[in-house]
Amino acid sequence: MIAFEAGQQWTYRAPDDFAGSRIVIGAVLTFTGNEPVVCCAVTGAPRRLADGQVDRITIPFLPFADSALRASVVSYDGLGEPPVGFAAGLDEWRRDPRGLSIFTVHFDGFLDQMIARQMAAIIGHTAA
Repeated sequence: MIAFEAGQQWTYRAPDDFAGSRIVIGAVLTFTGNEPVVCCAVTGAPRRLADGQVDRITIPFLPFADSALRASVVSYDGLGEPPVGFAAGLDEWRRDPRGLSIFTVHFDGFLDQMIARQMAAIIGHTAA
């Protein structure tokens, strides 16, 4: 099993028209007694607009449980730099008084769908 490291870039199960989208690892944090937290960004991710159209965005910061990122990625795709906004997102996340929230569900391109899966997981339901 490959270890995640800062600077790695990965393909994931993105929608067909977004095959160029990548997950870029910006930091890997370890905490005694817990799985690592892999802090990432996503470039070229799809976003559904209010009118139903889909455009491309950069998600500058997403903190994943190691297992959730493993369930999301398909293949290693070289090295990449986190986008502008990653460092600020990491700093804000670290200072969050509610604690270090992370995603424990897989990512397949749409942030809104991942958030829905995470909320469903928190209350013990399964979301598609």
